[in-house]
Amino acid sequence: MNCKEASRYLSAYLDRELDLCRHRELEQHLSSCPECSCHVQELQELRSFFVAGAPYQAPPQLRVKVLAAIRQEEEKRRSAFFYWPWVYAAAVVVLSSFLAWNILFPGTQSGVLREAVQRYSESLSPVQAADIASANPQVVKTWLAAKLDFVPPVVGFPASGYSLAGARVDSIQNRPVATLVYKHGDDVVTLFCWPPRRNRLSKSNHTIDGYHVSTWSNAECNYILVSKLSDRQMDEFADSFRVHVKSGAYF
Repeated sequence: MNCKEASRYLSAYLDRELDLCRHRELEQHLSSCPECSCHVQELQELRSFFVAGAPYQAPPQLRVKVLAAIRQEEEKRRSAFFYWPWVYAAAVVVLSSFLAWNILFPGTQSGVLREAVQRYSESLSPVQAADIASANPQVVKTWLAAKLDFVPPVVGFPASGYSLAGARVDSIQNRPVATLVYKHGDDVVTLFCWPPRRNRLSKSNHTIDGYHVSTWSNAECNYILVSKLSDRQMDEFADSFRVHVKSGAYF
């Protein structure tokens, strides 16, 4: 990667929106290029200046509401789109291909999601949901750091009414994953996360065995969110969690 290419990705890099491969390429370039490294530092200082001097900072809840409104508009467009006759024929082809792929290659993402759902279900009763019960993100982060070779972002209050209840370490498809447990009354929301390395989870929503599952990833982690919440509540929780991570409001 040269300086011209690097300059195109600096904003996405600072926003933590680069894929893992591009993230590593850029960091490798920055480590050997004082000029680009200095430019990144200047951009960070400029952002810090505007954040510190801003008369008003929009709360994370506002961003969540904006994302929810955008999602509703996208759903309306998708609904109108499916009224077109040719879409049905295309949908049949896509569905057939999807089913064939899952039959021929059962160990793909669907297997990962089913294991996550199984771990979630097992944790509800009578096994304790968390190996460490704490609402303190720093305590949970320290505990996870001692158990794993990575530490996921730990958000104390990821969404309205939800708070950290603790964490545990699970194994999904023979890989150790950090499991963050959140509660709101009787609702239990579990977030599984691990470094993406070669395989990144796509952003998607599923219903498996009556549980709702959301997936996404960034340069730091793959995420699988499992709960009994409604689709709307799942989207709001996931959006809010991503806002906290992107803004750096986590441990």
